[in-house]
Amino acid sequence: MEFTTGTIRQTLDRLHREGINVTENTLRVWVRTGVLPAAYCGRKAYIYYPNVIKLLQEGVPQQQPKYENVQPIRRIV
Repeated sequence: MEFTTGTIRQTLDRLHREGINVTENTLRVWVRTGVLPAAYCGRKAYIYYPNVIKLLQEGVPQQQPKYENVQPIRRIV
């Protein structure tokens, strides 16, 4: 029986068994930056496997710039 939630290492092992090549560092960065949601128990992050598949299929969402109407800095002579 396959799990739906697991640690980063367990998720990585399942991805590799299914032929999806993702590095452990990539998963950790996605969790650390908040791109991939995770639940924590102490220092261990638990990831919902369907969220990983969804992220791989749809890609990383683009971040919108905070300041859209900012004028460039003018040089004072």
